[in-house]
Amino acid sequence: MVLIIIGIILIGIGVFLYFNRQNALNKSLDVRYYETSKVKDLIDIYKSTTAEIGTGMYSAGVVEIKGVGHTDNPLVSEHTQTECLYFESAVERKYEVQEQYSDSDGNYRTRTVTKTDTISSNRRSTPFYINDNSGEKILVNPDGADIDAEEVLNNFQADAPLNYIVSSLLSSSRTLGYTYRESVIPLNAHLYVLGEISDRAGKVGIVKPKEAGKQFIVSIKSEDQIVADAESSAAWQLYGGIGLGVVGIILIIIGII
Repeated sequence: MVLIIIGIILIGIGVFLYFNRQNALNKSLDVRYYETSKVKDLIDIYKSTTAEIGTGMYSAGVVEIKGVGHTDNPLVSEHTQTECLYFESAVERKYEVQEQYSDSDGNYRTRTVTKTDTISSNRRSTPFYINDNSGEKILVNPDGADIDAEEVLNNFQADAPLNYIVSSLLSSSRTLGYTYRESVIPLNAHLYVLGEISDRAGKVGIVKPKEAGKQFIVSIKSEDQIVADAESSAAWQLYGGIGLGVVGIILIIIGII
């Protein structure tokens, strides 16, 4: 019965991976499809269009731009104190705990298990301008974007974060240490941006598309890197989904026999 349940779970995961790969394929196709626009051209079209229709209702669909991201009011990342446009920080606690389990003879035994819990996480972004040296700059609001940032910290150490107090519920565990992680989009980074150009937020800029299924990407990677990563992810999800499905079917057959 246990093998049948495990088999069903593996098939479910496999089906999820198989169909979820379409998200990665869509990302690759969109990045390949759109041609890079010059910011000055986008701004000129916006000015000429809104001179006739007015502001607040402008949208010219999805555009692709590349340039340097800048703001006069950068964020400061939590762990490395990096001036940035975006950061994502986390601290994970690694610890050992004693667990009871039943062996093949039905006897209860105790074993030491190593576990990891995230004890803090923080993610922040700020609107910024993209300058592509075309003579104009444009605002980007990264809220809701698929963001590729640069890892600047991945450090395991014994010291806990300041003001962190271990709960009494964890007193039976033994802390091994803490992993500090942080990824950032630094100030003045060269960026790839794919999103909708609109002034519905009160000022013309690049925002998350209103149309479902449209990509919104802010990335430190090049266009070629984004496509390669998306296609690689799609391939691994395809192979992983098929592999898990096959293993699941085998386990179900063995469980029935």
